[in-house]
Amino acid sequence: MLPYLRPSEVTDASLPSLEPHLLLAAVVAVLFSLGISGMTAANISFYVQTGLEIYWRRSKTFHKDVSAKTVLGGLFVAFLVEGLIMVGAYFATPYLYRATDALLQIWASVFSAAFSRCRRKKPLPDPEVYEEIAIDDYEDSDSDSVALLDTPRVPPVQTTHSLLKRAIVVLCSSVVILLSLVRPQDTAYRYLSESLPFAPFGGPKYRPAHVTAATLPGYFPLLKDHSALDHFPKFDWLPVDESTGKFPDWSPFRYLDFNRTILESKYAHYNPSKDPLHIPNLQNNILEPLRDALHNGSVKIKHVILVKLESTRQDIWPFRSDSFMMDLIDKSYNNDSIPEDVMARLSNLTPTAERLTGFETGFRKGEEHPKPYGGISASKAYTSGTYTLKSITGTVCGANPMAVENQLEYMHDIYQPCLPQIFEALNHQPNTTAEGDDWTSWPWHTMWMQSHYGTWDKQERLTPHLGYKDIMTRESINDNGRKYIPEENEEETHHGHEDKVLRNYIRDLFADAKKNNTRLFLSHLTHNTHTPYFIPGEYEEMMGDADSGLNQKISRHLNTMHYQDQWIAEILEVLEEAGVADETLLIMAGDHGLSLPNDGGITAWHDPHVASFHVPLFFSHPKMPQIEVDSPVLSTQILPTLLDLLIETGSMDEQSTKILNDLLPLYEGQSMLRPLITEQDGKQEWHFSTMNPGGTWVSMRSAAQPYRLVVPLVADAPWRFTNVVEDPFELSPQEDLDVVTLVDVVQNTAGVAAAKWLNEAAHVAQWWILENRRRWKYDPENPESPNGLII
Repeated sequence: MLPYLRPSEVTDASLPSLEPHLLLAAVVAVLFSLGISGMTAANISFYVQTGLEIYWRRSKTFHKDVSAKTVLGGLFVAFLVEGLIMVGAYFATPYLYRATDALLQIWASVFSAAFSRCRRKKPLPDPEVYEEIAIDDYEDSDSDSVALLDTPRVPPVQTTHSLLKRAIVVLCSSVVILLSLVRPQDTAYRYLSESLPFAPFGGPKYRPAHVTAATLPGYFPLLKDHSALDHFPKFDWLPVDESTGKFPDWSPFRYLDFNRTILESKYAHYNPSKDPLHIPNLQNNILEPLRDALHNGSVKIKHVILVKLESTRQDIWPFRSDSFMMDLIDKSYNNDSIPEDVMARLSNLTPTAERLTGFETGFRKGEEHPKPYGGISASKAYTSGTYTLKSITGTVCGANPMAVENQLEYMHDIYQPCLPQIFEALNHQPNTTAEGDDWTSWPWHTMWMQSHYGTWDKQERLTPHLGYKDIMTRESINDNGRKYIPEENEEETHHGHEDKVLRNYIRDLFADAKKNNTRLFLSHLTHNTHTPYFIPGEYEEMMGDADSGLNQKISRHLNTMHYQDQWIAEILEVLEEAGVADETLLIMAGDHGLSLPNDGGITAWHDPHVASFHVPLFFSHPKMPQIEVDSPVLSTQILPTLLDLLIETGSMDEQSTKILNDLLPLYEGQSMLRPLITEQDGKQEWHFSTMNPGGTWVSMRSAAQPYRLVVPLVADAPWRFTNVVEDPFELSPQEDLDVVTLVDVVQNTAGVAAAKWLNEAAHVAQWWILENRRRWKYDPENPESPNGLII
């Protein structure tokens, strides 16, 4: 072992002559140390920035996630931590070096003593046996021998250790080894004992729920060997054409061989009658408050606007006085009353959302309440995926997104028709025409619109895959001359065009629709509410203690919520100006929520908190009565509800109505126009949501019970159980890396009924995760393959 010297102690005489292999070892040790310290600094800065930990085994795909840009904002903290580690190492290294050297010497002496006692003693060499010394060995022309004789040598210091020290070291080391041997074989212990440098490479790559859920008791024959995949019905209205490329993904005519026969091995789509979890509700009547309005002809739906609200949680859209966020704001002023100007801003933070949803916010009294716009509002809505692109797929196609890492949906056959594909199929009917005044027979124009970048994680390939042909993003706006884009400063250019620049583009869209006798299906994704919560202009105070980093983030986020509310108000103004407000259905849903006030999470990336899933969802039309749906719903139910509305309001001609009636029963979700069925014949209505970025967790809950379960897809992620009625903010979640242990814990803390539900949910998750792969034809052994599994 080389002696440790401080830089000030290093002289030419003290520098040892390093052999090449020792020099190489030193370089490797330095690089290894820098790697460990860098990973440590990254762990700390990531937690400070997001409130989450890094899952190193998924780190190879982290750069693909939009949240990766957010983490770059924590580079300063990472560099600061790295600097502190290096400074600390400079002062601590001598002591650690000497302590390590002493421990090694003690163990060396112990092994040396044990070895010397055990080996056999060899006889001494015979003194009579000697060899003649060569004459050359007596020659001494080198002066080194003289120098060696003349230079006094300092004898090395003999370091000895007392018997007590050696006994302590041996005893402690033996205890550590013994505890490692008898340690329970629990996943948590294996995870915690992993060495940080090897964390990205250790453990299984993929471990779905069925690996451990199968160890739970219970028999569920309804799920065993069942699949919802079947043959899509061959409707007579599907186009028959020689070019299979003209058929939608869900058409059986897309897969034809040269004999014009359907390739059954490739073609398989979702059939709800084969789904052991599906509970239909189309047999129920329309909800009583809506029935007369929908059937008397007063509600006309000529156009549909679907808005996905970026990073919008349910309790701040509209903003409520009894929300968790409001409680946090109150505490930020150190028990002093909130200043009047701040309270005025908070009470008028989201007036448009308050009007559209009809929800009570608690800020107004008596006649101050705004008149509800009209429509259906869901107070217990959850997103189908907390990754924006997966959430879009779930909403537009009514299908559960892929429970895999990142956005791969664009590579695979979507197992249900998406809304743009349905409207395109209607356009191909012979009776669809722009001639005449009967707007129910006019063709549909579908368009996707966003003012920010449209190329993240292959979005430019996903959007047309969903059926959109007319697509507007920042790139296309710039390529087409930035017609309505004002002059922007450098920061505004960096974050993308603000949402409000789309106002004139939407106005032109409705003007063209009126001119060309077309019906619009416009889909729009907002973006200013996404981290880093940027809006043009100044930010207003929304919280006290402005020196707190968390409070600053919350204040910025609330500013963007107010901006988004103003933007939605401008969309309503455009509808009024175009004279189409009374014949336009407005659908809004959050792509995902945000747990920022709960645990500091600035993104939904790897965030299992319920606040990341609970989103606003509502259908707004000025001629509909305002009603609230208080049963749990999923954003995949938007599509069947929209089709149901178009049929029941008489907004389609006879042929289109027939097509929608053919398609409506084929979807997984129930229609929100009718009483929702949460449980039937002992079978519960299950809702599944993939978690950003998709391959780590799946969240599930039952509409019939208040429980929620987060199911891990990887070995180092825990199972998580909560009761969202008794603990709506999930302040006391039950977590464990082993589901069997979690069931025992839940039974002791929440009761037998909760443990029984958890047991069933785990088995349902076991089936659903594999079924999700089958529906998307996804092969985990070849994830980039568009062909996927052979069904």
